[in-house]
Amino acid sequence: MFWPNLRARLLTFQWERGARAAIAVGSSMVVCHLLGLPPAAAALGGFNALLVDNGGPYRTRLVTMLTAQLGGAIALVIGCLVPPEIGITLGVTAVMCFVIIFARVLSQPITSSSVLILVLYFAGLGGTTHTLAGALLTAELLLLGGAWAIILSLSLWPVDPFRPARLAVAECYESMAEFALRLSAPNPDTYNFATTFEWQRQRRARMEEARTALAGTAARAPSRTIRARNLTVLLETADLLLARTMRLTELADVAGNSTIAEAAAGKERLASLAVWLAGAERAIDHALRDKPADGAAAFSCDGSIRVQFITRRRADVAAVEMGVAGSLLAHVVSEEREALLEMETAFDAVVAIWTGTEVRRASLPVSTEGDTKPEWDWTWIDSNWRDNLQANWTMDSAALRHTLRVTIVGMIDVIVMRAIHVNHGFWLPMTSIILLQPFSAGTARKSVQRVTGTVLGGFLAAVLAAAIPSSEWMTPIITLLAALTVATFAVDYALYCFFLTPTFVLLSLPHPHDWRYAGIRIGTTLAGATIAIVAMRLLWPERAEQELGRLLRRGAAADAAYLRATLRFWETPPKERRHAERLILAPARRACGLASNDAEEAVDRVMQEPQFGRLADAELKLRNEALTFATYLRRLTQSITTLAVVGRPTPLTHARLERVAGRMECVAAGRSATASDDANPTAGLALINVAEEQLQRVERQVGILERAATGVGG
Repeated sequence: MFWPNLRARLLTFQWERGARAAIAVGSSMVVCHLLGLPPAAAALGGFNALLVDNGGPYRTRLVTMLTAQLGGAIALVIGCLVPPEIGITLGVTAVMCFVIIFARVLSQPITSSSVLILVLYFAGLGGTTHTLAGALLTAELLLLGGAWAIILSLSLWPVDPFRPARLAVAECYESMAEFALRLSAPNPDTYNFATTFEWQRQRRARMEEARTALAGTAARAPSRTIRARNLTVLLETADLLLARTMRLTELADVAGNSTIAEAAAGKERLASLAVWLAGAERAIDHALRDKPADGAAAFSCDGSIRVQFITRRRADVAAVEMGVAGSLLAHVVSEEREALLEMETAFDAVVAIWTGTEVRRASLPVSTEGDTKPEWDWTWIDSNWRDNLQANWTMDSAALRHTLRVTIVGMIDVIVMRAIHVNHGFWLPMTSIILLQPFSAGTARKSVQRVTGTVLGGFLAAVLAAAIPSSEWMTPIITLLAALTVATFAVDYALYCFFLTPTFVLLSLPHPHDWRYAGIRIGTTLAGATIAIVAMRLLWPERAEQELGRLLRRGAAADAAYLRATLRFWETPPKERRHAERLILAPARRACGLASNDAEEAVDRVMQEPQFGRLADAELKLRNEALTFATYLRRLTQSITTLAVVGRPTPLTHARLERVAGRMECVAAGRSATASDDANPTAGLALINVAEEQLQRVERQVGILERAATGVGG
């Protein structure tokens, strides 16, 4: 039993990252030794670049790593040049902590690198170099080591922590394509109840495997990672397509047993729909298994696959004469229109997965002529950064509370660091900043793991420091330890700290064989962990388990209020729309952004908990449904933003939006919508414009949120 468990643990390590760390750190140290330069800064630069590399599209990875390197170099220089007066030091530290941590609301690259940037500030503050020339040399070595690691990271063994989840989602689409294709050439076994039920059971099991793979992905900030969000969208879309395929199976059964002349047209259309659906699902399957040679350009607005499966099919559907309302043909065409919208969402997600950019549907102009070309977000920070800053500038924001908490702890760390006055005392604030989480449970759990790993790693560092015969042995041993450190990162935090401690103790040894130096690392870690835990208990204590459901419900309430605000906006005379947009829509939109940010932060804390072995079913369900809920909260806000612009306040539209708002209010209150709330008075109607399409998109997203809310529970 021991060896299979050991093998399973070894397979979870990210050996590709470890190999790159070995090359980057080892070669940097060798070059520095040959040039007579201190190797610590170059090794640290490469180490940090590899830690923030979360996989995905090259551009996203490059931006994140450059953010960490440039921001870290600037913070390091500032820390080195801070005057020694305690008042000035505390002031600069407070400003640096507040700015760096609060900047996380601006974009995902800053979110991934902010803690490492702040750690480098404290490294400069507590280091031994406090001259401009020394600070610039250290920053230069840091940047050179980071640049070398970035080159290796982008050229060797592409990192994709979401690969298992991506392949699992691809299998869902492959299996659905196989069954959909059978509808085009029906046989007696196709509609056998037992056969169909077994197929549905297998597809459901496969989807649950995909959910498990996605929930178990070891990555930074899963809910803010474009690849994770869009894999969630693809999985939810597959769930919708599964239900649609089952309805098509029932329609095929009706068509096969019907003798009326009208059924022939419906049967022919159904066979055509099955071929189209299978082809589109297989295109998604192939695009998920391996990165397309064109970078998924064929799935974009003017791409060949989009034109083939969306643009042409939509024109074909528009030309179909449905005949009698409620007929078999009318039902088939209605299902086809819904499938077109779902497939368009899936294609958008495929493009986002491979490009790192998402379609901003809020910017789509009003048009009914084919597909509308999306605007792509190529900016370093989110395009709505002003709204994010304003929305989080309140004590109701978890981001602002955590920023203030880190700022206070940083100032306390400076005072303690000055009081103990030991070499490498910056390990103390580094520990506090890294361990301090927005929620109490996360801080306590991470502190225990950090202390355990550091104490054991400290003993290993002491043994190695005393046993290494000469400095020539130091480089290969540090290289091996760095590889093991990076390989265990995001897999098990205690094990990561176990290898991290001897890596940096040996890298910064002041004298050969100084085994007592490991005690400083252990002592500063214990002190830093204590400060972090006490601060979490005293400064706005929050529990993730208690907060998660409340924050998700608050997000649902914010979107419900946004829907109500849209209704009020539509009632405004056209001449007053610009004024009403600022007074009615903008505050509601900012509230949605604040609620979504807080919900995503809570989900991240739940999903980032490292754990070996199989997660409990209840925890897996919570992770999956919470990630789905947070993802679709953000998407619903974007859809409402578009609907507010393109929608038309007809009585029917007003009634439908009132119904959707009521359903979201039920989700926010923690209760189910009534049966009448689920009725759709426009089922089977043709899409007549972008407004109708967008309203149906909102209704579908609310349905997904209702199902996810049931899984999250209280």
